[in-house]
Amino acid sequence: MLIHAAAGGVGSFAVQIALAGGARVIGTASERNQHYLRDLGATPVVYGDGLAARVRGLAAGEVTAALDASGTVEALRASLELVADKNRIGTVAYQPAAEQLGVRRLSTERSAEQLRHLTGLYAAGKLRVSIQHAYPLDQAAEAHRAVETGHVRGKVVLKP
Repeated sequence: MLIHAAAGGVGSFAVQIALAGGARVIGTASERNQHYLRDLGATPVVYGDGLAARVRGLAAGEVTAALDASGTVEALRASLELVADKNRIGTVAYQPAAEQLGVRRLSTERSAEQLRHLTGLYAAGKLRVSIQHAYPLDQAAEAHRAVETGHVRGKVVLKP
């Protein structure tokens, strides 16, 4: 499975959930987050020009699914190039090109069952929450700016 923006908040959870489900994960991230992805259990790859070729070189066989958490057209195009079944590609990031390219936009309904599943993974040591920075509530605007850079590793939280 290919996960774009694998070091971010959503991507980090997607990597860990996929690994817990038995998938082999290749995750895109900046150079500074390659070690973090290895620590999570994913095979890291740097995004940018030549991404599909780099992923192909790392994949043992074909890439059977892709999840985009980056919101970039580059990620969607690379996924379409690598995954044979377009129905196994999805994005959780808003990207108008997704509809034009035929990539499904994914979302979820929160439920007690999903929470039990996630807390079970956490209790089993298969899911960890990485917090890049905790901001005081009165610095919410600064926290939001940090998230908007697209270079957050794990989560940014607000504290009282």
